[in-house]
Amino acid sequence: MVWPYIILSYFSLFVFGLCDNVRGPLFTEILKAFHLGDAQGAWFFALSSAAGFITSFFSRHLFRYFSKTLVIRGATLSMMLSLWGLAWSPNFYFFLVFIFIFGLSMGLLGLVPNILVNLGTPVKHRRQVLSGLHSMYGMASLLAPLFVAGIAWQGGNWRDAFRWVSLSPLSLLIYSFFVPVQPLVEEKHPRTAGESVTRGFRLHAPQIFLAAMMSFYVMAEILISSRLALYMTRVRHFDFEMSSVYVTYFFVCLLAGRLFFSFVKFAAPLRRQLSFSLLLSISLMLAGIYINPLFFVIAGLSMAPFYPLTVALISEEFPRDLDSALSYLIGSDSLMLIVMHLLVGSLTDVYGIAQAMLVGPAVLLLSFVMLNSFSHIFKKRAG
Repeated sequence: MVWPYIILSYFSLFVFGLCDNVRGPLFTEILKAFHLGDAQGAWFFALSSAAGFITSFFSRHLFRYFSKTLVIRGATLSMMLSLWGLAWSPNFYFFLVFIFIFGLSMGLLGLVPNILVNLGTPVKHRRQVLSGLHSMYGMASLLAPLFVAGIAWQGGNWRDAFRWVSLSPLSLLIYSFFVPVQPLVEEKHPRTAGESVTRGFRLHAPQIFLAAMMSFYVMAEILISSRLALYMTRVRHFDFEMSSVYVTYFFVCLLAGRLFFSFVKFAAPLRRQLSFSLLLSISLMLAGIYINPLFFVIAGLSMAPFYPLTVALISEEFPRDLDSALSYLIGSDSLMLIVMHLLVGSLTDVYGIAQAMLVGPAVLLLSFVMLNSFSHIFKKRAG
């Protein structure tokens, strides 16, 4: 276990989660401040996802010239400056410029921790350490709406929230200087003669397929985290503070589930665990729409293990080309989130937020179909 890198990864994903999820509870206030419709406001999320896609595409080139520790330092500095810019922006056009810079840094902070943990952890402990890693995201996601509610309680506004949250990347930047800058020694995997992991769509197609499968799940999770406050405000008529606290309930369940999987390892094949997570999440999201929104909250428990278990599956399927596989994962997430935010924004304008939330169960079903067809399509064991 390479503990300095594991700790840095955990800290990085915590900062990633806090800065990412502070945006959801602020969304309604930002729409009001700039007098935006839902479709226009969707660019608040979509543009940062587009920037994250660009970052993931070029990340492999960065890793050739810079250590992953240095990449994290650059990303945290960029994030801190972008948050200050968001707080200062006099109009929505300036705001979008800083959202784009914010997205560039988010793309790296979402990618590097997953790589470092995989490289610094023995295979037998990898599932638990990855669940622990994504528990940090869950913990940050839980604190983000509470943080926003606390700012509002103190009389602050959305600009104050961006100013104060910028302290988190600043603290990560300071901590990174206490971590040695040196490359990790990757696990050795002998290659057969003539094998290449850097050329040919045939070799990259399974990576892209699994990345897309994962991204459909991510669309559903981010749909809840970014739109639940809006849903509670418009459909259930909650105020700003209460809608932020309600989002917190979802993240409590998400965190609890990931902490549980950090300590417990099930013997069932990964594909079976992932399938169960998806089917239960579909059921709970539909119940949240048609029965009671509390089911959106409970869906955090069923969704909790999916991301870390999928990263574990990817690391087992592509141990020789992990940087590439995870780059595709982050890039695919960013691309799909652009589609999701713009689609949901347009559907909300036309049909209302309640109907737009049906995108969640639909994309989870697509993820389920892709997961269970992977082995058949690529003629390899995916369990």
